[in-house]
Amino acid sequence: MINIALAFISGIAAFNFFPFFPVTIVLIFVAAVILLFLRRRLFGKKAVIVICVALSGFFYSFIRQDALPEMKFPAGNLNIEGTIIGVPEMSGGKLRFTVNEAVVEGQKFQGSIRLVILPDLFREKISGFMPGPGDRVSAVARLKEPGTFYNPGVFSYDLKKDGVAATGYIKQMKIVGRGGGLPAGISGIRQELGRKIDKSLSAENSSLHNAMITGLTGGISREMRDAFSATGLAHLLSISGTHFGLLAFLFFAMTKSAVKCLPASFLTRMTLYITPTRIAIGVTLPVLAVYAVLSGLSTPTIRSFIMVFIYMLALLLGRKGQWLNSLSIAATLILLWDPATLFELSFMLSFVAVLSIGVVLETRKLSEPRTQNPEHRLKIPEPPASLLSREGIKSFASAVLEKMRTGILITLAAVLGTAPFVILYFKQFPLISLLTNLVVTPFICFVVLPLGFVSAFTALIFNIPLMPLNAFIDELTSFALRSIGFFTNFPYANVHLHNPSYAVIAGYYLSLIFLVKNKSRWRVVPLAFVFSIYLVSPHLSENKLGVTFLDAGQGDASVVELPDGKVMLIDGSTLEPDMGRMVIAPYLWAKGTGRIDYMVVSHTHPDHYGGLVYVLEHFDVGEIWFNGMISDDAKVLFQSAALRGVPNRILKRGDVLEGARYRIYVFHPYEDFYAASTSEQYATQNNDSLVLKVETDSASVLFTGDIENEAEADILHLGSRLRSDIIKVPHHGGRSSSSEGFINAVSPEIAVISAGRRNSYGHPHKDTLGRYEKAGATVFRTDINGAVTITGNGKTYEVQSYEDSVFKIAGALRDEFRNIKLLF
Repeated sequence: MINIALAFISGIAAFNFFPFFPVTIVLIFVAAVILLFLRRRLFGKKAVIVICVALSGFFYSFIRQDALPEMKFPAGNLNIEGTIIGVPEMSGGKLRFTVNEAVVEGQKFQGSIRLVILPDLFREKISGFMPGPGDRVSAVARLKEPGTFYNPGVFSYDLKKDGVAATGYIKQMKIVGRGGGLPAGISGIRQELGRKIDKSLSAENSSLHNAMITGLTGGISREMRDAFSATGLAHLLSISGTHFGLLAFLFFAMTKSAVKCLPASFLTRMTLYITPTRIAIGVTLPVLAVYAVLSGLSTPTIRSFIMVFIYMLALLLGRKGQWLNSLSIAATLILLWDPATLFELSFMLSFVAVLSIGVVLETRKLSEPRTQNPEHRLKIPEPPASLLSREGIKSFASAVLEKMRTGILITLAAVLGTAPFVILYFKQFPLISLLTNLVVTPFICFVVLPLGFVSAFTALIFNIPLMPLNAFIDELTSFALRSIGFFTNFPYANVHLHNPSYAVIAGYYLSLIFLVKNKSRWRVVPLAFVFSIYLVSPHLSENKLGVTFLDAGQGDASVVELPDGKVMLIDGSTLEPDMGRMVIAPYLWAKGTGRIDYMVVSHTHPDHYGGLVYVLEHFDVGEIWFNGMISDDAKVLFQSAALRGVPNRILKRGDVLEGARYRIYVFHPYEDFYAASTSEQYATQNNDSLVLKVETDSASVLFTGDIENEAEADILHLGSRLRSDIIKVPHHGGRSSSSEGFINAVSPEIAVISAGRRNSYGHPHKDTLGRYEKAGATVFRTDINGAVTITGNGKTYEVQSYEDSVFKIAGALRDEFRNIKLLF
């Protein structure tokens, strides 16, 4: 079965990569067919079956592809009607839910819509008439496409993969019909179970139990998610295979034990027709099926249910050791349901972890010495020694050590097997995960989770207001969370690592296979070689100017890599959403950057300093540069800096900072500058923005913050000193900036506008775009081009957009060679 599953997976992968590597995939397929043909005596009919299954996977993916179309929504509020799917969840003080079968302004809408209600605006309606699963709602909201940020090396989840074509904040809402039917009933039970847990436990503890029992993760705070990720326990924040397998084991063992407690005479007659094992299987499987449906049918849940089902079927048939077939069937069934699941992180982590554990345990089992003495097998076993005797203590200690060795091996296999995906997506590797998974995971899975599960369902089934033993469960959960917090504070508990290339990932897995399967004393050499390449790769490129204008929504964030190897971060975009967490930090970690020498705040507006708070907490920062003015909201940034001993420096016009092969000039503001904006106070603060020019042998870049016409006019007298090759366009391309005189003074070849997609401010303004085009500048926009990177080579510079860092559809052979180069 494993060959069938691998062939089907190969077909799906080939279809998805075919647009980028058509010639390569055809050559690989032809080579595989020839190889199988030449070895037909060895493979027989299996070769034909494998080829047919691979082709089936390719064409099945083609048939099932269903991409949502690009949509443009009218500005302003829209009338929406739709049916709520799933369970509405509270997250960050907001109620979030998804509707399908939607109608927008009287027109049928393709795809689902993710809607958000702010409780402060609708507190009366929410408290009195909470929307539920299956309800038909009518709402007024402003819609936009789901926000996805395009930055090199940074994973940004696209809601379109879940079928969500639009998101919006609700301004008005009413329920026009209450939900009915089986799906709504199931979701309603799930919601009620979540309410029981919320009422019985503290907010933090209930969010953990809801995630583990009901699959509702909206209540998980960022701090809790970070702590679990940093300790390698993120898999506990969902209904993972561990939870599901544990539940199956408990029900199976309890049922089998209960059957064996029946009167001996009755049990003897019953076993003539059915065994306790079959009874336990018959009870366990329906319970697991009901729980799988109630928990939302996530990928790990479906995979675990299929594997448990096949394992128990093997017990019925008297066959054991079918874990690989179980895993293969589970993968095939899930991919038949949706081929795109192959590239979902949860699918990859789930199956790679189970496969790694299975392979290691199987290899260990095969390597154990087996006795060949037939007399040994016929020998009558001696009665067990007393636990208090020397032999008993020795036997008990040996059993404990064996369990510990197995636990360490399982944890190590899962950690090493999933390491490339964890690093690639989360930019971190929790070194302490081996310890936490041996200590915390058993406590949560064998104590906290079973108690919470039984107590929650008891309260639901018997309609009890609070969970039985809720105070005891609350205290145990708090202890578990405190333990995780304790491990989080260990030195080097979690390290942030740069992105591995696809070639390094392939080499890593090949070397792991060689390590497990080969018995040579040199078997660790390939793995050490791959590690060496990975660790030195960030340091192989020479130091040169690099400027990346990040795609960070409606805000500014620019990373400047100076020729002497120092790093300067200019602005940090917004705090809500937190672009420091979502974009800036992952981008820096992906490049292997752990220190920011100069953190520059052009001015303390929330769309410029917001993300810097997170960055300051997670990076080694040399000093902060700013204009000397701190808004009330921005005090949190400078207070955090003071706690960490990070000095700050006020820059004024005339300051010049010199380094190896570069100079940084400060053009604005100065002490006597005063701009009383005719529009508003906010614009006055914009005009106080720092204006910096970074000049190297390769290029000169002018950073302008949010200055408007008043500040631009004030620095025009600087004349030729303003002239720059690249300009970060002031104030996101707003109409009140980038006057014609200022543009002519700078005379840029490249103009980069940092703005959010379909932002409500209308940035950039068409008049501003027209002025730059008139001046002959090439305009790049982060809302269209994604992140824009300027790279100097000592003489000139090169401009690349996000599209240059990802695979391109191969229209010619040179495009395919370019894509192959990106693999390395």
